[in-house]
Amino acid sequence: MRKMQLACKLFLFALLVSCGTDPVEVPQGAYENGVLIINEGAFGANDGEVHHFDKSTSEVETNVFENVNNRPFAGLLQDLISYEDYTYLVANTGKLEVVQSADFISVGAVSNDLVNSRSMVRADGKLYISDWGPYDASWSNTESFVAVIEDITGGDVAYKIPTPSRPEGLAFIGDRILVACQLGSIAVIEVGDDEVEKTIAVEGSPFFFFEYQASHYLYANDSEKIYLHKLNSATFEVVETYEFPVSNSIYNGNFTVSDSGELYVISNQATEDVVVKLSLNSGSVVDENFYSGSNFYGLGFDDETQTLYIGEHNGWQGNGTVMRINAQGELIDDVVVGRGPSGFYFP
Repeated sequence: MRKMQLACKLFLFALLVSCGTDPVEVPQGAYENGVLIINEGAFGANDGEVHHFDKSTSEVETNVFENVNNRPFAGLLQDLISYEDYTYLVANTGKLEVVQSADFISVGAVSNDLVNSRSMVRADGKLYISDWGPYDASWSNTESFVAVIEDITGGDVAYKIPTPSRPEGLAFIGDRILVACQLGSIAVIEVGDDEVEKTIAVEGSPFFFFEYQASHYLYANDSEKIYLHKLNSATFEVVETYEFPVSNSIYNGNFTVSDSGELYVISNQATEDVVVKLSLNSGSVVDENFYSGSNFYGLGFDDETQTLYIGEHNGWQGNGTVMRINAQGELIDDVVVGRGPSGFYFP
């Protein structure tokens, strides 16, 4: 009997050791694969939302935030920024919601002292949110700022860092935060001191930062051109600028870039909207009419499937549409989504 008990104990011990050394596969959450679609929402209705697109079934789950949290998002959704643990939903109606990336359960929010929030970056346990601030009598934004929240799950605005007018995208590089200010400059903020230590003038209206082949770039535009400014990673000065003769690229600078350095941008033409394909590697326009249509509003590129996603706002008359376009510029399919599909995130 004692030999039987000993044998059982040895077997259980071996089983435990074996299980302990095997890799443990943690199942992905429902929203950690597929495509998250940013629907901005209609002005006045404040019905911005996130939809989820399943690439294997082509099915769309609508109103993810409301479905999970039993309340509407209730804002105009400007941007979605995702880190491994949390995803941040930024509304230009002066709010930010923090959800768990895996299941979209709300864990916090920022709802005070924001006015016209645009984007966000996380650095050293803090949230930095760009905000245009209020409009004055001439519709200018002379009190723009970056709001600082001292907890990655939200809370009150601890303080504000004044910036040049109309801050948009942000980037955290080294121990500095770069802020793209729409009226023609980069504001550089030192983390810790949390004040603008210098501004750098750039050509065009800056919108977003992105990284390609270990270099940092700033996307900017004006009515006649698109500018890609390559930045020195230490001083953040512009070391090289690529200019592309693309006119009337849409106001919010929405663009998408592939892992191979191809950029897609929207240009509003007299009779139609076109997606223009650019190459960062050659510094040239690859295809001035990769795809055409009307009411184009947002772009996203899925490197896994080499598929371009185009959001169409349908004249803001009800829900919008998302079209999927293959590498040859041909329509794969389209799906109905929410109002004003303006961006895409590929977990």
